[in-house]
Amino acid sequence: MAGLSFLKILTSPVPDENSDKKPDERKQAIKRTFEIVALLILATATICSTWCLYESFAWGNVQKENLGAVILMQDESIRINDDNNMLRTIDVNMFLSWVQAASENQTGRMVFLRDRFRDEFRPAFDTWLTTAKPGEIPPGTPFSLPEYSLKTTRDLIQLKQNISIKMENVQQANQNSGSYVLTTVFGALVLFFASIAGKWKSPLISVICLGIAMMLLIFVLYRIFTLPVIIY
Repeated sequence: MAGLSFLKILTSPVPDENSDKKPDERKQAIKRTFEIVALLILATATICSTWCLYESFAWGNVQKENLGAVILMQDESIRINDDNNMLRTIDVNMFLSWVQAASENQTGRMVFLRDRFRDEFRPAFDTWLTTAKPGEIPPGTPFSLPEYSLKTTRDLIQLKQNISIKMENVQQANQNSGSYVLTTVFGALVLFFASIAGKWKSPLISVICLGIAMMLLIFVLYRIFTLPVIIY
C-alpha cells in the first residue's frame, strides 16, 4: 500500500505556475478595465451635472430679468392707461360741449370749441361731420371711427404685446431651468450607481450597478444635447 501511494505521487502531474498566474492576470485586467470604465462614467457624470447646474442658474437669471421687465412694463402700462383715459375724457367733454352748442345754434361757440380740439381728435371729428345731412347733426360719434386713434392707445396695445412676449419668455426660462435641475438629479443617480459598483463582492451586482449608471448617463447626455443652451 505504501508503494502504491508513493507511485501515485511520482506519476501525478507537476503544477504549472504559469497556468495559476494566467487566471489571476485576467482577473486583474478585468478589474482594471472595470475601474477605468467606472472612473470615466464618474468623470463624465460630474462634468454633466456641473454643466446642468450652470444652465439651470443661467436660465433662472433669464427668468428673473424677464420678470423684472414685465413688472416695469406693467407699471408703465398703468401710467399710459391713465393718460389714455384722461385724453379720451377731454375729447368726450369737448365733443359734448360742441354738440350742445350745435343743438342751440351757437355758431360762435361751435367754432371756438372746434378750434380747440386736440390734434388727434380733429381728423375723426371732420370725418364724422361729412356724414351729416345739411343742417343736421351727424348720427353716432367720432369715437367709433377708425380716424380716432390715440398714440397712448397704440402704445398701450404694443406694451401689452411686449408683456405677453416677456411672460412667455419667463415661462420658457422656468421650464428650461426645471429641466436642467431634473437632469442634475439623474446625474446624481449616475454618480451613486457608479460609485457603489465596485463596492460589491458579487461581480454580477457590480456589473448591474455599472450598467444602470451607463444607461442613466446616456439619458443625461441625451437631455443635455436636446435642451436649449444659453451662455450667461
